Amino acid sequence: MADSLPLPLGFRAYVTNVGVKDNTPDFTVVASQQPCTAAGVFTRSSFAGPSVLVSREHVALGTASAMVVISKNANVATGAQGLTDAQEVVAGVAAALECAPHDVLIASTGVIGRPYPMDRIRAGLAGIPSPLPGTDALQVARGIMTTDTVPKSASVSVGPASIVGVAKGVGMIEPDMATMITMFFTDAEVPGPALREVFRRVVDRTFNCVSVDTDTSTSDTAIILANGAAGAVDPAEFEAALYDVAESLTK
Repeated sequence: MADSLPLPLGFRAYVTNVGVKDNTPDFTVVASQQPCTAAGVFTRSSFAGPSVLVSREHVALGTASAMVVISKNANVATGAQGLTDAQEVVAGVAAALECAPHDVLIASTGVIGRPYPMDRIRAGLAGIPSPLPGTDALQVARGIMTTDTVPKSASVSVGPASIVGVAKGVGMIEPDMATMITMFFTDAEVPGPALREVFRRVVDRTFNCVSVDTDTSTSDTAIILANGAAGAVDPAEFEAALYDVAESLTK
């Protein structure tokens, strides 16, 4: 595996440890320097976690600028406080990036039934640098790992643009994605309605075809952000390239 994988044009990242569980990376932010069209596919569990509830609401607007992932704690089965905490994390990231809270999506993965350690997370939010310092998608992939033994990343070029994807997931893999988080970032210009249709088709043909142990999860999240920095691309070529990235991550 390569030592690094550049994010597409206009995307920056910040990966750190805030002490959610141990001293490994557990707090990841990826943001575009310009607004993005956005699409998402989430668990069909009736017990969806707060991060899924917040991101579903925000991505329904069709645009977003950033994604935050907290690993080692899924923030599930934490009651009303869990939703409040997820909203606070989103608001904190938005404040650091100087964007609206609805422009930030969130995912969480890890142990369930334990509240976020909000004192540590607040300190982490206060320490988000501006601008975000990183451009390495492989570091993003490492930052979202829980019990994964290797980071999962893939990249494909499409015309002048690129599509970069990262994912995490070990057990509990079953159709409808299970305990999986995956994020795709592209500098291709793709209209929102088209992006939603293509993303759903690709997820259905890749992640939703996998089963390991028949369990499903409360937190599975698949997100794509397209900022258009590299310009328009052929729609068919874009879908084929997105499929290649998703299939690689699925395998």
